[in-house]
Amino acid sequence: MILRQDSKRNRRAAFTLMEMLVVVAIIVALAGIGGYFLLGQLATTQRDSAKLQARGPLTNAAKTYYIRHNTWPQSLQQLLQADNKGAAILEDPDALRDPWGGQFQYDPSGAMNGGRKPDIWAVDPKDGTKCGNWSENQ
Repeated sequence: MILRQDSKRNRRAAFTLMEMLVVVAIIVALAGIGGYFLLGQLATTQRDSAKLQARGPLTNAAKTYYIRHNTWPQSLQQLLQADNKGAAILEDPDALRDPWGGQFQYDPSGAMNGGRKPDIWAVDPKDGTKCGNWSENQ
């Protein structure tokens, strides 16, 4: 009887531990790079959100106050208070919170807007950038 060794059958049928570790390391590296870029986009998104909120609903609420009272509010808190001319302009106190959880800042003199409307802005806590309701070219 002839014993024949079939070299094809003796080949390994699984991956080695080293091969698996290399694959896992590559996947972790790719996930880390992707996470880094996603976190950068999150910061940009928060800034854009703060600008949109300051330019949109908060500026419109201040304009509504101006129409009712013929003067700009002295603080954003006045937009939450009901008066004898109607209900409160803003009902939710969270409308005055910026994307980072702080309060929007307010200046009724409107120095950044040339005095045409009050300045409303948020400050990015990471780098101190102001995100407000004024044009970028001012």
